Amino acid sequence: MEAHDRRDNERLPFAAEVLVAREDRAWRAAVLDFSSGGCALLRPAGFDLHVGAVVTLYIVVRSGPGPAVGARLARVGPRDLGFEYHEPQTIPPRLREPATQGG
Repeated sequence: MEAHDRRDNERLPFAAEVLVAREDRAWRAAVLDFSSGGCALLRPAGFDLHVGAVVTLYIVVRSGPGPAVGARLARVGPRDLGFEYHEPQTIPPRLREPATQGG
């Protein structure tokens, strides 16, 4: 999917929290919106990554495990961040069903 196509995907405002993790550090951030190609987050205090940084986004859910989504930092604004997923996701991202084994 081309970068300009990802931004054109339907964006859904969503109240959620995400843990942005990279190597030995992480930041908690509120979600502004999700799309199938990426998400926008409020920029957390002390966030110091640059465009192109590869991260894992851990979507926090109320109960049970939340999904982990690989992403690239695509945009850094004064108050928000834009991430592009490595693979298209549902809106909001969900855990993938485990593959069943045939017998």
